[in-house]
Amino acid sequence: MIYEPVDGACDIDTATTTSAALNSATTSALDSATTSALDSATTTALNSATTSALNSATTTAINSATTSVLNLATTSALDSATTTALNSATTSATTTALNSATTS
Repeated sequence: MIYEPVDGACDIDTATTTSAALNSATTSALDSATTSALDSATTTALNSATTSALNSATTTAINSATTSVLNLATTSALDSATTTALNSATTSATTTALNSATTS
């Protein structure tokens, strides 16, 4: 834009300076807005990815630990029940055999 001073002469220096100032201000504003938007989007994406990864890892760890504890408890209960049943059956069979042999 060219401005006409009061005396009628054309002030090109003023127009050039004004244009440069506007370009600088516009560039600065766009840079700032772009940086802010990118920072915000990056932060949101990283937070979402981190939360998702932590949730997945936590769920996997809890499921694994629960399965392990349940397997151990089940194995222990089955071992105990089997031992008790075998001991009882052996005692009964031995008692019956001894009683039979003693009676004969």
